[in-house]
Amino acid sequence: MKNVPKACMLAVGLMWFAACSDSTGTDSDTVATSGGDTAPVDTSAGESTTPTEPVPPAIDDVTDVVHAPASGDFVGALEDVSGLTCDQEGEGWRVTGVVTNPTESPVDYRIYVSLLNPESATRALVETELLAVGPQADAMFDELIAMPDIDLRCVLRVERRAPGT
Repeated sequence: MKNVPKACMLAVGLMWFAACSDSTGTDSDTVATSGGDTAPVDTSAGESTTPTEPVPPAIDDVTDVVHAPASGDFVGALEDVSGLTCDQEGEGWRVTGVVTNPTESPVDYRIYVSLLNPESATRALVETELLAVGPQADAMFDELIAMPDIDLRCVLRVERRAPGT
């Protein structure tokens, strides 16, 4: 009877050790990177268990929109934009351009800039307003969007409307 408690302790210890072990039977593990993310590592060849490339931390989508894109009283005015640039700058994207009001009255512009990745998923959506642009006048927009992703493309939606609407 003296060996029963020792046997129970040994059994509990073995079960705890087995529960903490990887029982999937796969030849790969994950390791934490400096950013706290995990990266898969192939250990089948008995090589180092450090990742070959660090996994960058995930960056949330950027949404800086006050108004939802309109569905009512506006004119689609993409043709009013000229000199559009969309370039990566530091940890973000700089988007610039000029709108020219072709009408005989002042107008407001609302410009939505979308940054899409190669899979066409929206990574950023930023709204810019240019208010009371005079007849036949130009107005410049310049936005720096804090999105460090590479290989993005810019897509604009431009709304022209009567001032204050």
